[in-house]
Amino acid sequence: MIVCPWKDLGRYAPIIPGLEEAMALVAGLESLEPATYPLSNGGRIMVQKGTTKDAATQDLEVHHNYLDIQYIFEGMETVGWAPTETLTPAGEFNTVKDKGMFSGHCDFMDIRAGYCYVVYPEDAHMPSVHLDQPHDYRKIVVKLKV
Repeated sequence: MIVCPWKDLGRYAPIIPGLEEAMALVAGLESLEPATYPLSNGGRIMVQKGTTKDAATQDLEVHHNYLDIQYIFEGMETVGWAPTETLTPAGEFNTVKDKGMFSGHCDFMDIRAGYCYVVYPEDAHMPSVHLDQPHDYRKIVVKLKV
């Protein structure tokens, strides 16, 4: 997992294929209203807004074929993280959605506006949650093939 200010994410371009294209598309967005934009490598960019959910009611998710970059540009969220190998599957892996759910102990971190995090297939994550009270957020989620 990588956590950094969005403005500094470009330094990871050598280890994140497709990052430069994704960051250029994000910089050129005319609207930050919810929408999905395709990337040339089969990935996509999704602009989302919502309210965080109670972490106690959520499982962690894992993707095999994509990494996620989640950039909070307004509000905040808490994210849970754990190495997938330390968790228990909570159902069958959905190959169509490239998503599997897991349960177990995770660590939490607040992600505030201006920051982003990158999660790889080995990183189980619980995005868009809160530990105490709900928060509104607006974010950009980038999915890049690995």
